[in-house]
Amino acid sequence: MVDRYVLQARIAKIREYVALLRRIRRQADEQHFIKDPLIYGNAERYLQLAIQAVLDVSNHIVADLNLSLPADSKELFDLLAAHKLLPLPLSKKLVSMVGFRNVLVHEYLEIDRRRVYRVLSEELGDFEKFIKAVTKLL
Repeated sequence: MVDRYVLQARIAKIREYVALLRRIRRQADEQHFIKDPLIYGNAERYLQLAIQAVLDVSNHIVADLNLSLPADSKELFDLLAAHKLLPLPLSKKLVSMVGFRNVLVHEYLEIDRRRVYRVLSEELGDFEKFIKAVTKLL
């Protein structure tokens, strides 16, 4: 049985972070975004937190359902897809998302701000797809 309170709390945080990211995106065009460290810094941090919350939710589901112990995030999302808890295309996007989180955390000196802006412009919907998939477990 999945701990609904843990999932609900983390899902609420994902929604909060995505709302903030959408707000940041509306306030800045690409050039302004790239040049203003207050804007891109906030976006990078909220992206990092939202992705971490996706990982937390996913790990909780796997642990609560006793699926197995994944070695890494790719295996984590493959496992969720194999058990029909996530659509396969979404699980592949989430693997990429975690890779992007690792860049934000570990390679912060080399972050491509245009890529961050592109994520804000084109990929925030993946968070909602994830939420829709995991709320079926509640």
